[in-house]
Parts: sequence; structure tokens; C-alpha cells
Amino acid sequence: MTENNSSAALAWIKAGVEALLYSSVFISLCAFGLTVETYLLTGLEVSLPMAGFVFLATLFTYNISSLQRTWHGWSAARHHQSWVIRHQQQLAILALLSLSGAIALFFIYRLRINLWFVLVLAFVSVGYTVPLLYKRIRPFRSVPLLKVFLIALVWSAVTVLFPLIDAGVTTDNAVLVLWLRRFLFILALALLFDIRDYTYDRSTRTLTFPGLIGEGYTRLLSLALLLLYLLLIIGTEEGRVMVSLLAGTLVAGLIVWNASEEKPRIYYALLADGAMLVHFAFVYLAIS
Repeated sequence: MTENNSSAALAWIKAGVEALLYSSVFISLCAFGLTVETYLLTGLEVSLPMAGFVFLATLFTYNISSLQRTWHGWSAARHHQSWVIRHQQQLAILALLSLSGAIALFFIYRLRINLWFVLVLAFVSVGYTVPLLYKRIRPFRSVPLLKVFLIALVWSAVTVLFPLIDAGVTTDNAVLVLWLRRFLFILALALLFDIRDYTYDRSTRTLTFPGLIGEGYTRLLSLALLLLYLLLIIGTEEGRVMVSLLAGTLVAGLIVWNASEEKPRIYYALLADGAMLVHFAFVYLAIS
């Protein structure tokens, strides 16, 4: 009886973790955390409507991407997305609800971010996997070497510029440095997903950094970006905040160092994405 209860509990835990990761709720929590972190680092009052908007917008974008990949033949066996295939209807509903929620927050709380700026970033985010414009109506991720820069650009803009623009902060050198720091951090993590998708990208003839310089040098490039990020932190922060950011970067560095194409998908979904949440947690503990 005890063994049956243990097996049932483990099955429930596994199902819960899969739902959290593959429904994109976890990655959306990471976006929420980085948005709150921006408020903490700049000494501004946290705007939960703004952070909630980022959470819901991320949830919509990633679920649309997951569904599009499934509808266009990314097999479950190759990409470990059997959970996504089994829950397509629920994910479609979740995507619609999250989009509706994001729109409601934007207008109800009158978020002070330019609607055209939001739409351009939404276009880039959706076009990352959904074919829109490029040549033979291919998604932006198919453009050689571009996808990691798009990820870093969108994430840094959404989690840094959105909250600061909404708070009425003038875009000065300090804001640009904070944006650059976030861009470098996300870019370093985005390179890991090039490593994860190396075989698939090669099969579709999509040139990525592992295909250009190899898996090992891609890891070194990621570590070099984290080192540059560290130098910016040392030059712009001090005290407990600097220590917290250094600790978060060390965790990210360890994840990068151990990354490889052979690692299971959950390594990237839980640890590579989770490095952003750990980063936020260290800052929150340092400031609170």
C-alpha cells in the first residue's frame, strides 16, 4: 500500500512539473521575476499590473509557439513534446485567456508603454516561430544566427524597458546600461538553446552558433558573455546587490558549463530558464 501511495505521489509530482514547464507557466514566472527585479534594482515601487502584463504576454507568446511547432511536424519523439501534443486544446485555451488578460491589464490600468512598441515586439515574438515575412514565409528563427539575438532583444526590452517606461523613467545612460546587462545575461542563456536544438537546426539547415563554431566554443562564448555581464555589474553595483548579482551569474555559469546537446529537455526547461528565476531570487533577498 505504501509503495502504491509513493508511486502515485511521484506520478502527481511528475505531472505537476510537466504542466508547469510545458504549459510555459514556469518561463512566464521567470519573465515576471525579471520584471520585478528591474523595479528592485532601480528603487521603484513594484507595479504588479505591469509585471502581470509581462507574465501573461509571455504565457501567450510561448504557448502559441509550442502549438505552432506541434502543428508543423515537430515530432514528440525528437523534441520531447508529448505533453504539448496531448494538451493542445488546453494550451490553445490558455493562450487565448492569457492574451485576453494581457489586453485587459494594458487598458484597465492604462499602462504607459507605447502600443506600437508593444505590437512590434509582439510581432517579433510571434514571428520567431510562426512564419510571417522572411523570404519564403519562414519564421525568424530560421534566419542564420539571428534567433538568439531576437530572444535577448525581446526579453531585455520587455523586462527592463517596459517597466521603466511605464514608471516614467527617462531613458538615460543608467537605463541603457541596465538594459545592456539584461541583454547580455539573456543572450548567454539563449545560446544554450542553440546547443539543445543543434541536431534539429542542422536538419532544417538553419545556421546557429553551434553549427558555425561548434558546441564547445558556443559554451565558451556564453561564458564570455557572462564575464562581460559580471564586469558591468562590478562597475555599476555595490554591496549586497552586487554580491547577489554575482551569485546569480555564478549559478548561470555552472549551468552553461554543464550544458550539452545530450542533456534532457528538462535540463533546459528547468535549469537554463530557472537561472533567471534564481537571479531574481538573489536580488530580492538582498534588497528585501
